[in-house]
Amino acid sequence: MTLSKSSLMMIALFVLSEAIRDEKVDLKPKIQSDEKTLDRVDSARSNCPYGDAAASRKAGTKSFNCHGFATGPAGDWGASCPDLQAARLKTVRAFQMKHHASFMEGVGGYTLSPVFDKSEAIRGDETYEELVKLHIKGLLHPGMATFEDKILLKQFARVLGIPTTKMHFGAHAAGRGAEDEYDRANFIELLKDLCDSGEDDFFIKATHLAWSKGQKIVLNWQEQCRHNKENAVNEYADFAEQEVLNVQAGAADEHLQQLIPGVTVESLFKTGGDSNKPLEAKVQVVWGKVHHMFFFGEDDRGCKVNVGSWQVYGDKTGWDLNGIIQPGGGNDALGDRILEEAFQPMVDYAEKFAKGVQADFMRVDFFLRQPANTGGDWMIEMNECESVSGMRHTLERLGLGAIWRDGYVMSRLKMTGEKYTRISDNTQADRDKLELDKE
Repeated sequence: MTLSKSSLMMIALFVLSEAIRDEKVDLKPKIQSDEKTLDRVDSARSNCPYGDAAASRKAGTKSFNCHGFATGPAGDWGASCPDLQAARLKTVRAFQMKHHASFMEGVGGYTLSPVFDKSEAIRGDETYEELVKLHIKGLLHPGMATFEDKILLKQFARVLGIPTTKMHFGAHAAGRGAEDEYDRANFIELLKDLCDSGEDDFFIKATHLAWSKGQKIVLNWQEQCRHNKENAVNEYADFAEQEVLNVQAGAADEHLQQLIPGVTVESLFKTGGDSNKPLEAKVQVVWGKVHHMFFFGEDDRGCKVNVGSWQVYGDKTGWDLNGIIQPGGGNDALGDRILEEAFQPMVDYAEKFAKGVQADFMRVDFFLRQPANTGGDWMIEMNECESVSGMRHTLERLGLGAIWRDGYVMSRLKMTGEKYTRISDNTQADRDKLELDKE
């Protein structure tokens, strides 16, 4: 069977998006190798007013091409647009200064799961990075399965009334005590049902692995199953059993080792239009309130949206592909439409989920498809959540960390002599580093 150019492109783009979805790796070396893969795939025809995918990664001064993935003579990894970066930083700080207190409202009565509660450890001078380290330690608690296991995650989201991407099949490894034990015959029957129902594209995904392990994209299923159904369904069943259910998370993902291995079959979400991969909004919630969201993927015009090129804060300030968002409108057309029609539903869903899992810090990711007609309903589906992200939050980290830390200081700080001594020592260490007390 020969795959079409569009199918090959979808595979390449999907693999790249999954590999960097969590941003858990250093993007600089990663993008260099992945860019070579993308360059071998012809850019799709698009109506993007800013340029094609290659143009989005050629460092420039516009928001579209000034981000952590852009390289070129003008400067790498976001250094090509100092004026824009200054405007972005002012936007971030303005939001954080104006709204810091609002994040503290209600923290005293905010319910924290034992998975996330850092009260015993907090001193009061932690950096964002220290808080992330504490966050990771908390994930060793067994309660994390509710949101780390992708089957349980979707079940919980449905209970909360949050729409999720469509899951055709979900089961856990047999003999491990799960109620939904995997059965090969049921898995094969599901694949045959997808053939009969006309489903053409889907993917098989591990529920307990990270780093894009245990994933297989299935394209042109109608052609495969009609020409070689028995061989095809057994091949995918073998994959599910050998490459998913029989694989345990590695040492780097110690918390995932507690999960019962599982497998899902899910539809490939399509943003539509000239998009070859979904447009995704990644919404960061702190103390039950949205701090910001950033976009990633491709919109229906075919515009490549790189991490950092489009970011919106909880008060609708920020920047889109066209530049800093102006309150009177006239910004990027799609960006304005999302702010008007899709922003608040995503905020509501993300905050409901974060409060539902009782998290102090949680990212909730949504796929987006705009309606064909004005006044229609947006398709907003939760893809996954990220309790821990490798995002550095270069512009946000100081204020974001302060909000996260101060929620504890203002509501449940348990100061000790040892903690205070650590604060004092940290202060002196910073002064010594800068030689402020040098005689």
